[in-house]
Amino acid sequence: MSSSTRMKTTRGLNTQARFTGDGVLIVDKLAGFTSHDVVQKVKRKLGAAKVGHSGTLDPFATGVLILLINGATKLAPFLADHEKTYLFNVFFGVETDTQDSTGKVVARQPCEPLQESEIRAACDAFIGEIEQTVPRYSAVRVKGQRLYQLARRGVEVTPPNRKVKIKDLSFCELRWPEATFEVTCSKGTYVRSLGVDLARHLNCNGHVSQLRRLASGGFSLRQAVTLEQLEESMARGELHQLLMTSAQALDCYPELRVSPLDAKRIRQGSTLDSIQFLDPGSSPGWPAGPYKVLDPDNNLVAMVSKAAKVANDRQEGGVTFKTLRVFGTG
Repeated sequence: MSSSTRMKTTRGLNTQARFTGDGVLIVDKLAGFTSHDVVQKVKRKLGAAKVGHSGTLDPFATGVLILLINGATKLAPFLADHEKTYLFNVFFGVETDTQDSTGKVVARQPCEPLQESEIRAACDAFIGEIEQTVPRYSAVRVKGQRLYQLARRGVEVTPPNRKVKIKDLSFCELRWPEATFEVTCSKGTYVRSLGVDLARHLNCNGHVSQLRRLASGGFSLRQAVTLEQLEESMARGELHQLLMTSAQALDCYPELRVSPLDAKRIRQGSTLDSIQFLDPGSSPGWPAGPYKVLDPDNNLVAMVSKAAKVANDRQEGGVTFKTLRVFGTG
């Protein structure tokens, strides 16, 4: 466990302990709270200066919400683009304005009970890159205003379309008029829209009645805790057991190792062109994509991207790197 996730506290005049370290916390969000609500609750509980999240969950949805505490808020750009997995229910025969169970009914269409074979075939039709219409009740901006704000005021606008990728869509269970599905999809996919489109593909109305995020990138419910469990751990002085370091949170990225002296130089603005890696062979073939730079104590120093090859480059294999973000600079 690095020093960044050890419980560091200071006490103000109100004698309330404040968490001043950095860390990543995976929360199992309950229904009825916005992602912002959870961020504010955790910020108050910890007395942290900064808490953010990576990937919003709808208020009615539950499951994995990645919280970034203090210096770990810098990780957001490197965690947001990863694919996500959801378990969701579609209620057939009823469509709502929000496309979920919290909205007002806008259409009813009695339809004959569907067969499992029909539903499985419909799932196959959505695999791959598809085009979605963004829900009217969403945070996407149109002409500078969020769609949900316009929808609540009754302003008619045409929501934009976007292309998303459905890696896998599986039928799980049928309890008519509801069916359960599991989907793994790209960033930006609206599962509510997917549920409605799936129902329409089957010649029914429908809405998403339940939605649970099972995983986001490399984080899953196995690592998640409820706010109640967070409080219990804090009371026992075991908060450190729930937090991941910034380096651990970026396990999906290949790594480069540097000496303590070079870590200091990077944090002071030196480019990697002048840095000698301790283990340049840790990334054989230099695959594309960002790299995390670690010091010998596994502290995150920087995130860098591979640049074009240069004939006389000083780096191993003729590879240069561009610094994307530096960490641990205070």
